[in-house]
Amino acid sequence: MKKDKSIIFVIFILMIATLALSIAFSSLSTLLNINYGDVNQSAQTWDVGFDTSGSPLAASSTGTSAAGRICGAATITKDSVSVADTQLSKPGDTCTWSLTIQNLGTIDAELNSVTPIIGENSCTISGSSMECGNITYKLATDQAGTTLLSSQINSTLAKTNGTKDVYLIATYSSNSIGGSSNTQSGIGFTILYNQK
Repeated sequence: MKKDKSIIFVIFILMIATLALSIAFSSLSTLLNINYGDVNQSAQTWDVGFDTSGSPLAASSTGTSAAGRICGAATITKDSVSVADTQLSKPGDTCTWSLTIQNLGTIDAELNSVTPIIGENSCTISGSSMECGNITYKLATDQAGTTLLSSQINSTLAKTNGTKDVYLIATYSSNSIGGSSNTQSGIGFTILYNQK
């Protein structure tokens, strides 16, 4: 019986020790809470296009045939530019339209591609320049047409009022000897901007 009392006493001591450890453990634990308040996502806007404040836009012109050269006005919408009928009479005649691409959105834009459109014409293409018969068409970043827009692929058009001036240029090749008249239609360029 003494042995039974000893076992009961040991079990009692073990129960008290277990209870004491449980209390000690619970007094050492901590519960941490994280709670969000309102989380608002601001609306991002994509707004890349042509500056329409100067529409319709008259072209500047150079060349020797002031009487025979007609540079049609460019009608500008946010997504397109349409140039009215244009006549280049002599080698060296040039019509240049100054355009501005703007980013009024809240997302940076990146120039992805500049693609010439030749319609049914026979043209030689080099970036954003194409020679169709005796006429060379360029989409450039300078009025002289030395830096083509296509060389600016991957350039950034900054958000919130970023702008890029571009020049649409049509030139009667000064190397031409003349010849029969020629009408070209369906010529143009597409410009693609993507989110950066």
